[in-house]
Amino acid sequence: MTISVIPASNNLQKGYTMGVNMKTGKANLKYDRMLDLYMRLSDGEIINKEDAAKEYQVDCRSIQRDIDALRNFFSNQTVSRGEIAEIVYDREKKGYRLEFAKKIRLTNAELFTVVKLLLESRSLDSSEMKPLIGKLLDACVPPSEKKKMTELVNNELFHYTGPHHKRILVDKIWELSEAMYAHRKLDMRYRRLDGVETQKTVKPVGLMASEYYFYLAGFEKDCDKDHAGYPTIYRIDRIESCRVLNETFSIPYKDRIEEGEFRKKMPFMFSGPLTRVEFIYRGMDINTVLDRLPSAEYKKREDGTYLVKTEVYGIYGISMWLGSQGDKVEVLAGIGDRKVNKE
Repeated sequence: MTISVIPASNNLQKGYTMGVNMKTGKANLKYDRMLDLYMRLSDGEIINKEDAAKEYQVDCRSIQRDIDALRNFFSNQTVSRGEIAEIVYDREKKGYRLEFAKKIRLTNAELFTVVKLLLESRSLDSSEMKPLIGKLLDACVPPSEKKKMTELVNNELFHYTGPHHKRILVDKIWELSEAMYAHRKLDMRYRRLDGVETQKTVKPVGLMASEYYFYLAGFEKDCDKDHAGYPTIYRIDRIESCRVLNETFSIPYKDRIEEGEFRKKMPFMFSGPLTRVEFIYRGMDINTVLDRLPSAEYKKREDGTYLVKTEVYGIYGISMWLGSQGDKVEVLAGIGDRKVNKE
């Protein structure tokens, strides 16, 4: 048997930096020093680089490398443990400190709810939905809980059926959102419901999701003569090609839309002027109306029915919905001032 003795100098060649802590008088290897810095930062201490260099009897570059290495460590912990911890430089106190933020990992209950919402939406092709769910589980579930969570969603994930258009949408949605954020026009080729393809220049102003599909809201042409005062709605899976132009746009203040408020008044994703609709609802549960028409207001009448008033963009979608309610609905105003026939 041959026993090799490694000289102490080899340790230095491998990256161990010897120093002496002036407070304790003890020799410190690089990793001892880093652990000491870690503990001090975790305790809320401010680390001044020059003072630390003197204390550990090393140069300032060594302390800076230690701090950079600890930064990387805390960054990795954010990904794996979900807690944001960052080493920041405090200019006022002229030193580094550890700053904690809230946990970013979802609880099991929150994650399961998000996964169920995604699966029930059926808005993405399985080739996008399944990897997305997998990434959520990997990022948010502790190893001890992963088996249980995976078993809870696996059956539904296995039988998941996406929309029949089979389009890949995630990257396209993000591209459209970036164009909308930068106020840049789009040159896009769009396939209508009847199969006819048209070339359009569009000013994107909103992105929405509703009942299996994603939609883009945008104004056409310079003056939007075809749809003055309200945007046109495009199903994103029907956008055959799209090019973000360098040309920017601005929307007149009177035509600007608040996406959340706009979405409440467009529950059926059909374009059209803003129309006020009034009707009597004779059903048992008024909440089914309020959930379908988020902008609706109602008043219960003496006979137990409800007077409902709402504003919606476009008349076609709400006409179909009211018609589907049969004798539960009597239209008073907004749709030809006549009762909508369920046929």
